[in-house]
Amino acid sequence: MKKIQIISAVIIIFFTSMSLANPTAYAAGEKNIMKSKEVVIPSNQSVENVIVFGHNAIIKGKVKTAVIVFNGDVEIKPHAKIKELVLVVGGHVKQEPGSNVTENILSINLDSPSQNSLFLGGMVLVGGWLLRLIGSIVLVLFTTFAGLALNKRFSSYEEFTKGKAARFVLSGAITSLAILILSLLLGITVIGIPISIILLLIPLISFIAGMAVLSKETAKRIAGLEDKPAWIVYLTGSFLIVSIFNFPVIGGLVLFILYCLSLGMAIQWLFRLRRKK
Repeated sequence: MKKIQIISAVIIIFFTSMSLANPTAYAAGEKNIMKSKEVVIPSNQSVENVIVFGHNAIIKGKVKTAVIVFNGDVEIKPHAKIKELVLVVGGHVKQEPGSNVTENILSINLDSPSQNSLFLGGMVLVGGWLLRLIGSIVLVLFTTFAGLALNKRFSSYEEFTKGKAARFVLSGAITSLAILILSLLLGITVIGIPISIILLLIPLISFIAGMAVLSKETAKRIAGLEDKPAWIVYLTGSFLIVSIFNFPVIGGLVLFILYCLSLGMAIQWLFRLRRKK
């Protein structure tokens, strides 16, 4: 079996080298041309497609569909006709007067500015993905630690809300807007900057606490977690919720709703503590 594979590989390499030995390929009776060497379409020739890898293409005749060249140039001579697309990646297009190209001519030349732009774009994309990943991990860990620290202080979600979730979301949104406006006003003065920072920390802390409560309630609905340790319960619930945050559009909407709900729950909890005292 190995001998057959070796013989087949030798035959393929031989014929490939023979085809590459000829520096120029002329189209003669071919409808679709796909070559890894320079291709010339004579003036009296008509083909369907021309695809060239690593070499140039010289079009003197008629191409009915498209000319595609990778890492090479395209020369469109006078009286040449190309009915559809001309696409060049890693090369240039030279169209001489008298030629006719019906559709668009696209030339993507990866020079230094283009490579720098692609590199910067890729770095921004990867960096954004890494920041989102790190933020998700930090949020899951903070939620788990908050749940363990406040596990015995929270009432159950059903007893606490009692059908008031919509009211909590509305009160949380109004409170968040008020805190933002007040923090901006205080941030104008140097003395008010520390106070504005403390005010901005209040929604963040309430959000982490609310995430802990919601994580526990989410994990309760998963079979098999009833007898598990508390840290597994909070970790599982927070992981599921944070995973939803990473969905486009829907994740942002869910994050905003849970943020407002958590802030509203925190306000209600503070009011209850004040009444008890």
